[in-house]
Amino acid sequence: MPEALDLLALALQGGSSLGSAARHVALVLPPPLREELDGVGRDLLLGLDPGPSWAAAGPRWRAARLSMEIAALAGVSPGPALRQAATDLRRHAVARVEVATARLGVRLVVPLGLAFLPGFVLSTVVPLVLALVRDLSW
Repeated sequence: MPEALDLLALALQGGSSLGSAARHVALVLPPPLREELDGVGRDLLLGLDPGPSWAAAGPRWRAARLSMEIAALAGVSPGPALRQAATDLRRHAVARVEVATARLGVRLVVPLGLAFLPGFVLSTVVPLVLALVRDLSW
């Protein structure tokens, strides 16, 4: 998704219309994204309202839709907004991976602790305590 938003921003900054940029970018996307963006591009080239076209594309394209709407309301090019949306999506993906990695670390440490702690106690602590008790008993 972030790469698709970057490509869309590049096509728009290169001077393409939104409909033609969407159709061109859709050609290089994998199948589920291809059909969604191609439908948006086709509707925009026909002059249809972009709101329902983006809504029909699905929730994956929410960032693109919001970027386009904000840029249209502000009267500016949507390229920088699309690039920022792509950066935000990448940042969220990295954060999800970091959280999953931290959870994995905890899940690996708990079984190891449960397996080695009793062995450590039985092989080290119990003999030490028994030796101390024997020496202290009179």
